[in-house]
This record gives sequence, C-alpha cells and structure tokens, in this order.
Amino acid sequence: MSARARLGGLCLIASLAACTTATPDAPGQAQAPVGPVLSAPEAARSYAVDPQASRIRFIVRRGGSLARLGHNHVIMARQIKGVIRSADSPQRSTVELSLPVSGFEVDPPDERAALGEGFGPVSEAAVAGTRKNMLGDKVLEAARFPVVTIETVRVVPKASDWDITVRITLHGVARDLTVPVQVTRDGAMLRARAEFSVRQRDFGITPLSVLGGALQVEDEVAVSMSLVALADDA
Repeated sequence: MSARARLGGLCLIASLAACTTATPDAPGQAQAPVGPVLSAPEAARSYAVDPQASRIRFIVRRGGSLARLGHNHVIMARQIKGVIRSADSPQRSTVELSLPVSGFEVDPPDERAALGEGFGPVSEAAVAGTRKNMLGDKVLEAARFPVVTIETVRVVPKASDWDITVRITLHGVARDLTVPVQVTRDGAMLRARAEFSVRQRDFGITPLSVLGGALQVEDEVAVSMSLVALADDA
C-alpha cells in the first residue's frame, strides 16, 4: 500500500472528546466522564432529529513536511438518529444522538468542492480505500463499535448560545466535552448549531505517521454540526 493510500485510510473521528486535565466549565476542552447523564422531565417537549436536514461534518487534514503527498479529507455523518427534549427549564433540556459509523461518507465531491483550496478531486479508488481503512481495525473498528452516541451531561444557558456538556462514546471510549451551541426555535422546528475541534488520540486512535513524521495525519479534527428537529406533537 502506498504512503498516500495509508495516510488517507487513517482519517476521521466522528465527533467530540478530550483529555482528563481540563475543567468542565471551559468550552472546547474535555475530560473523563464525571457523574451521570442528564434526564429531561416527562413534560419536556420532544423533537425528533430530521436526518435529511441535519449534518455533521468532520475535516481531517494532512500534516508534516511532505503533506503535499497526502490528502485532506471530509467525512459526513449520515443516518443521524436522535431526539431533543426541550424542558421549561433549559437546564433540564437534553439531546440524544446515535451515529452509525457505517453511515459515514468519505469525501463527497460537493463537500470537497465547497471547501475549496486543499480539497481538490480524489479518485473513486482512493475514496473506497480510505473508507475501508477508516472502518477497519486501525481506526474506528466498526465491527466492534458500530455506533457513536452523544448524550447530555449539563446545560448552561447564555445570552447568545448555550454551553452544553455532552458525553460522547466513540471507539469504546467515553469523554465529556463542553461546547457552545446556538439554539433557535421556529414553531415546531428546533435548530442547533455548533463548531469545535476534537483529537483522535483522546479516543484511543493513533494518527498515522510515516517517513519519520514527514507525512502524517493531524491529530486535531474540526467538527461542524447542524441539527434540525421537528416536534413530535406538531
């Protein structure tokens, strides 16, 4: 297998995470799980996540002095399942998401084109090889860990957004991460948007490095999340 193909195969990390030394109140940092996940009251209004209108995007970049020999990658989470429960007290509101890793799509042409420089076209063979390796034993181990789950630990409402601490279980590892989330409602529709970064090593995945580190996959992964959910009682 060529160095370029191996580099492409180690892309991804579908969602959120981090180290055990961060404080839980600092958005963008993470820690090992502390305490239970949050439960919404029975009276909370339920919104079902619309997988057709929702999107979660991961950007994995090449690194090292020979980075030009590798590819940047875009991973889209498809088949998103979940429910958002909105309570009268925002601090009791929750989100539960399930992301089947088999639904992760590698390098869709339209997404690459939208990102512009650094995301030129890649061959179908390269995409297929990247996806195979991504789901394999060296990265997500999809056969052992087929689903990524995201659950609410704490909600802190603020003026322009909410700081939401979520528990992500990925690749058999759970981490709590606090991120700023923009939440808007329009009748029976609820929207939630967030952008943040995570690190592959926090989920037990070692980014590929070859040629003494001259060609490697960067540990940090940029995540963009946009959820659209519709009220069950609409």
